[in-house]
Amino acid sequence: MTLALAAKILMIAYGAMLCAVGFAGIFIARWELAKIFKLNVAAWPRDVAATFLNQYRFLKAVELGSGFFCLAFLTSILEGATPAWVFLALVAAGVVARGIAWIADGRPSLPFIVFLVLEALVFTVVALHLGLSHAD
Repeated sequence: MTLALAAKILMIAYGAMLCAVGFAGIFIARWELAKIFKLNVAAWPRDVAATFLNQYRFLKAVELGSGFFCLAFLTSILEGATPAWVFLALVAAGVVARGIAWIADGRPSLPFIVFLVLEALVFTVVALHLGLSHAD
């Protein structure tokens, strides 16, 4: 498998995952918080729950939009156009945020460590592809 093909496959998978998780999270926020994060939002004061869920759904919409961006600009990203650097910044910000959270808040559960590794892999493969395909 070539680096270009690996970058394309990883970007499609990453974009699709962002779209799916973002879209679903908008509608199943309470379930997701209870099952994935073990948070009982129903036990919180109503105004606190409403505010938290409002922000959570907003962040899920941003996640969905990020996935759309990845898929809509796939070709431009892989060709090294301006969206490529936006994409790399988006992925790098996520990886850095997960790293800071690990340091500041403690070790996350295994699925979130896997997400960190996969996101770092997406960044690395796409960055290498762009570096190699645009080397003079």
